[in-house]
Amino acid sequence: MTKHRLHPSKSENRQRQFEKLLAAMGMGETADPFARYSLMQELERIERGYARRVVASAKQPDRKLVRQYRAAITKVLELSNEIGPDFFANEIEEAGFSRHNPDADDSTLHDLMADYGYKRTDFDAKLTVRGLDVDHWLRTSGENYKKRDVRKLVVEPFLKLMAKHEITTSRKQRPRKQIFDALFGWLGVERKFRPSSANVDSIARELEAGASNSNTLRRSKK
Repeated sequence: MTKHRLHPSKSENRQRQFEKLLAAMGMGETADPFARYSLMQELERIERGYARRVVASAKQPDRKLVRQYRAAITKVLELSNEIGPDFFANEIEEAGFSRHNPDADDSTLHDLMADYGYKRTDFDAKLTVRGLDVDHWLRTSGENYKKRDVRKLVVEPFLKLMAKHEITTSRKQRPRKQIFDALFGWLGVERKFRPSSANVDSIARELEAGASNSNTLRRSKK
C-alpha cells in the first residue's frame, strides 16, 4: 500500500514555510549544522503530534448528527420509563430467552430466567452512561478545546524547545509573533484556533515561572 503524499507544489510550499520558520528562529542555512539538525528533528516531532490530532478530528462525525443520536437516547430512556421496568424484566426478558431457546417450554424458560435473568445487562443503565459520555464529548470537542489542543500540542512544546536551544526573542531582531506566525503557517493551524500574541506571551510567562519554581525546589533538596 502506498503512503499518502502531498502534491509537489504543496510539499514545496511546506518546505519553504519550514525554512521560513527556521530563519525566524535564527536557525537559517548559515546556522551551526548540528544545532540546526537537532532543532529540525524536534520540530518534526511537534508536527507529527499535531498532525495526528488533526487526522483524528477529521474522522469525527458531524456534531449535529451526534446531537440527534443523544436526543434519541433520551427519547428511548423516556419510553422505557413510561413502559415500566417490570415489562422488560419479565415479558421482554422471557422473550429473549425464548428467541435463543425456541424449543423450551414455559417452565424451562422460567428456570433460565431464575438462573441467568438477573445477570443480564441493564440496558437503560448502559444507555444512561452512553448518554453521559456523549454529553462529555460534545462539551470537550468544540472550538475551545481545539484551541487547548493547539496550546498543549504546539505552543507549550515549542516554547520549551526554544528555551532548550536558548533561542531568545526581541521585538526588533527576533519578534516572537513572527516566529509563531511562521510556526502556525508551517503546521497549517487554522487562524481561528491560533492563540493571540498576548496569549502566547502569557503561556511563556507561565512556563518560565514553572521552570523557575522547579529549579528552586531542586536546589532546596540538595
